[in-house]
Formats: sequence, C-alpha cells, structure tokens
Amino acid sequence: MWQAIRENPRAVTYAVLMHVGLLLLLVISLDWTPKAIKPGTHKPIQAELVDSTKLQAVEEKKQAEQQRLAEEQRQREQEQQRKVEQAAQQKAEAERKLKAEQAAKQKAEAEQVAKQKAEAERKRKAETEAKQKAAAEAKRKAEAEAKQKAAAEAKRKAEQAAKEKAAKEKAAKEKAAKEKAAKEKAAAEAARQREAEQALQAQLAEEQAQARAESALSGYIPQIQQKIQRNWLRPGGSAGGLSCLIRVKLIPGGEVVDARVVRSSGDPLFDRSVETAVLKASPLPLPPDAAMFKYFREIDFNFNPDN
Repeated sequence: MWQAIRENPRAVTYAVLMHVGLLLLLVISLDWTPKAIKPGTHKPIQAELVDSTKLQAVEEKKQAEQQRLAEEQRQREQEQQRKVEQAAQQKAEAERKLKAEQAAKQKAEAEQVAKQKAEAERKRKAETEAKQKAAAEAKRKAEAEAKQKAAAEAKRKAEQAAKEKAAKEKAAKEKAAKEKAAKEKAAAEAARQREAEQALQAQLAEEQAQARAESALSGYIPQIQQKIQRNWLRPGGSAGGLSCLIRVKLIPGGEVVDARVVRSSGDPLFDRSVETAVLKASPLPLPPDAAMFKYFREIDFNFNPDN
C-alpha cells in the first residue's frame, strides 16, 4: 500500500479530500439546534444510523481502486522504460554495425594497398637479384679461369718443394707439439699452485674473520644480555637461580626475527618470559662492520638474570 502511495501521490490526495468532504456533509446534515420540550410532552428522537460495515466496504473499494490505478500507472511507466531501453539498444546496435562495416572496409582497403606494395617490392627485389646473380656469375667465371692458371703454376712449384716442405713441417710440428705439451704442463702446475695459494689465503682470511667475529661476539654478548635483561620481567612465582640457553635469529640492523629457548631452565614460564624479553629488546646491538653480520645472524647465549 505504501508503494502505491509513493507512486501515485495525486490519487491519494484526491481520495483523502473526498473522505474529508463526506465527513463534512455528515456533520452538516445533523441538526445541532436544541429544541424546547414542553412539560408532559414526549417527542420521539429521530436519528439516522450509519452502517460502519458499509462505510468500511466503501473505503476498501476505494483503496482497491487506488491500488489498481497505481498498478496501471506503474505498468505504463515500466512499458515506457522498456521501449526507451529497446530503442537505445537498437540505436547502439546500429552504430556498432556501422562502425564494424567501416572498419572492415578500411581494413580491406589497407590490405589491398599493402598487397600492391608487397607485389611491387617483390618484383623490384627479383629484378635486383637477377642482376646481382648475372654479375656474380660473370665474376665467378673470371675468377675460375684465373684460379685455374694460378693453380697450375702453384702445382708445379709445390711439387718441387713438397718433399722439403713436408720434412720441415714434420720437424716443426713435432717441436711445436713438445713445446705445447711443456707449456700446458707448466700452465697446469701454475694454475694448481695459484688455486692452492688462493684456497690457503681464503682459509686464513676466514679464520681471521672468525677470530674477529668471536672477539666481537664476546664483547657484544654482555651488551645484548644487558638490553634483554632491561626488558625482562620475572614471572610471578618463578624461583631464583634459573637460567636457559636461547637462540636468537637476526637480520641486518639487529632486528630480531626469532627467539627460541634451546636448553630449558625447567620452568616454562621463565623460558617464555626470556623469549618475550628478547623480542621486546629488538633491535639488539651489533658491530658496525656489515661484513661481520654473517657471524651474528644466529647467536646462542646463556641468560642468567641472577648472575
């Protein structure tokens, strides 16, 4: 019903005005003037009884009529909207077909132009290749004749010096083979020595770096422990004298990415409190030399707050 009122406010207004008019007529039709009654005289009271059931039926009929009118109005609006949308779709389809036809025509024209250009280019290349082929053939024949003459002369000279040359070449090849083998052996020995020296130097450098890292670690562990202890809160009921071995994983800058107890104190609450303190103490102090970070990527240390 409320939807019908929203869609047809004018019809609802007319209905309300009609009801108000009926009520006014009913009120006006009643006689409100007081009448004097003589003593001893009883005049019967005349009144007109209005059947509420009929009024309700009339009201319901009006409401039904209003709803019917509203529904017809809604259907007309829907039909009008459908026609508008259908017209828009038809227009869009026509425009799409026109654009498609134009695009197809332009494509066909472009393909035709491209085909003509390709054919002209093919002919030009064929003519050029034919000319080049003819020139190359003439050149080849001239060179072949010259080569034949030169080959005959060379053959004659070669036959004279063939034996001497063969002997010299054999001796030279044997000498070159020996020298090459000696050079390769020397080069292999030199390469082996270089690799051994490089490996030794790398091992020494690694040992020195390891020593520096251990020295730095021994200096930074107390700083790390102090910072963790400043962020540690003893769990309620935890006994004194507890300690645990904790493993800490770091990233450059000292940020803690993981903290895990690897040797328990025997008190789970104490262990968790230490892991929490490590995470809260992030970032941890590290040496300023970035090359030493790989030795601090994962460190183990004993946490004993009472020591």
